[in-house]
Amino acid sequence: MIRRAALLVGLATVLGAGELRAQPTRGQTAPGAKGAAPRSQLETRLRRGLWRIVKNRIGLTDAQMTQLAETNRSFDARRRTLAAQERTERQALRREALAGARADQPRIAASIDKVLQIQRQRLDLQIEEQHALSAFMTPLQRAKYAALQEQLRRRADGLRRQRAGTDVASDSDGTP
Repeated sequence: MIRRAALLVGLATVLGAGELRAQPTRGQTAPGAKGAAPRSQLETRLRRGLWRIVKNRIGLTDAQMTQLAETNRSFDARRRTLAAQERTERQALRREALAGARADQPRIAASIDKVLQIQRQRLDLQIEEQHALSAFMTPLQRAKYAALQEQLRRRADGLRRQRAGTDVASDSDGTP
């Protein structure tokens, strides 16, 4: 869960969330604070900051923001499920690839097929989501929102890779 909070902080940073103050990280407290704010409060503040940025950059009204929140909520569970399924299949592929000559070829083939099927489902979900967004957003707003989402995805991927590199470096030199 700390990683999730760190990811939200990173995403807020990439969006230029100047109105968001730097938040304490694990084991730290904000200057002058008597204790670290509960993570749920931190996540709520970051989420509100992100929504402010979305509203301002895309030019959405309060009514559109409400509809966007409802639309996102309706697609989030399916998006998370697909991401988890894809992660599971990619981990299985990685395990088999590391097995070398002992790799289970039918399992590899099944995992590749499953990853492709999941990618198709994710694309179908994006099409469905864009159709839902078209009910209350202009094409320009949808294009700006899609660009912002892509920017967020790239930044999140970069943070994950950076974190993975840090974990590997920490493991190799014996530090926690």
